[in-house]
Amino acid sequence: MSSFTSIHLYWGKLRIFPEYRDESQKKETTIKRPKVALVEASSPFTNIYSKTYLPRVGIPTIGAVLKRSGFDCDLWFQAISPVDEKRLREYEIVGISSLSCTIPEAYRLADSLKESGETLVVMGGPHVTFMPEEALEHCDYVAIGEGDASFPALVEALSKGDSPEAVPGLAYRLPDRTIHYSGPSDIVDYANLPSPDFSLSPQLNHGEIPPIVVTSRGCPHDCTFCSVTSVFGRHYRLKTKEQVIAELRPVCHRSVCFGDDNFCANPKRTKDLLREMIAQDAVPFTWAGEMCVRAASDNELLDLMQETRCRIMYVGIESLDPKTLKKFGKAHNFEDIGRCIERLHNHNIGIHGMFVVGVENRVDSVREIVDYAITNDIDTIQIMSLTPFPGTKSYDEFKDRLLHRDWRYYDGMHVVAEPLECTAYEMQLAIMQEMRRFYNLKRLAGAYIRGRSWRLKYRTGGYYITRKWIKENEEYLERLRTGYYHH
Repeated sequence: MSSFTSIHLYWGKLRIFPEYRDESQKKETTIKRPKVALVEASSPFTNIYSKTYLPRVGIPTIGAVLKRSGFDCDLWFQAISPVDEKRLREYEIVGISSLSCTIPEAYRLADSLKESGETLVVMGGPHVTFMPEEALEHCDYVAIGEGDASFPALVEALSKGDSPEAVPGLAYRLPDRTIHYSGPSDIVDYANLPSPDFSLSPQLNHGEIPPIVVTSRGCPHDCTFCSVTSVFGRHYRLKTKEQVIAELRPVCHRSVCFGDDNFCANPKRTKDLLREMIAQDAVPFTWAGEMCVRAASDNELLDLMQETRCRIMYVGIESLDPKTLKKFGKAHNFEDIGRCIERLHNHNIGIHGMFVVGVENRVDSVREIVDYAITNDIDTIQIMSLTPFPGTKSYDEFKDRLLHRDWRYYDGMHVVAEPLECTAYEMQLAIMQEMRRFYNLKRLAGAYIRGRSWRLKYRTGGYYITRKWIKENEEYLERLRTGYYHH
């Protein structure tokens, strides 16, 4: 029998120590079921969504699975309010979820918890999924890929004192310091997962449910810069309409965000869902979601979106250059973009244009984006620098051009890969200047349009966030200018 890390419970606290023994020697013991905390790490940086933060549904979903299995679980969101680390040390197991840009804070928190020697730390999320060796310098286990099944199964195994070897989707160190991978995680049966349970968070008042509803997982597209398909796959999995309606009812009086990576990836299903929302009187006050450019070619879909009070759609335009669109793996062409904008506006639906400036783009590309956005009256925009996140095709292609691996800057807003046609400083400066040009006072004054009066508020938010972000990142820009980050 191979060696494994044996987990025992003493005085209600988990201890970890290496041990070599035969599985048949294990004694049956009745032990206390551990109390679990799940933490969503955050970043101190301002970003384009700073004024509209909504917790992600990952840890509330895992929390609901644990609750269904009889475990006590609390949820903590660092972005809502500071988390009391002394209180976190009272839990036997703490799971920390993180993106690349929040991983430095996640590692700091994990190190702090490990210092006490009393808490077992598990990390999950897209970053550690593809950087498990790095993560295991800070934690005991890494949940690779979808954690909805692997994390609860790990908690169950640890609570019984069993080896985690039989739990798929894990990485952890053996007593000889080598890393053991327990095989790929199982594909989660998304339709049978419980709904996210935000009531498990002590930070939220009773009945205070964040207005975010996620109806699907995965994406049929395979954009080179996106880690969604790397983590969740291209198999598009759906919740039942009944479950979506049930999740909508408590928040129907509010503006709801459909947090799907692509809410309209399956237009037929989206139309069926919108019809069901109408039939069940479960239409939110307003709603927003994310869609691809070509979905706007379906007039029946747009009619239903308008009828159900869709306010704005976040559209992955990405680029105006046909070669870049092809390289990014996008399905639409330049002509589709204009038609998308026109059709959404004809249905009184706003558009938030999401653009990405690639490593192979010129500085002029940034100005062209803003010129196009102003000419075509795109309501709001974001211009991101291509960020080669671990696990993406872009990371494999451009990892030799990375300026650094200071992960806190891997948020799409900082230039972290040296462009081919200009310097990183020139590209970062252009993004800052052009975002400031789009969100200027003159354009705020002309933002009001009948039927889309919300534009004034949204652009005002963009105005302040853009300037705040630029102010916060003067030092980063100066480092790029002086060559502090040597490629």
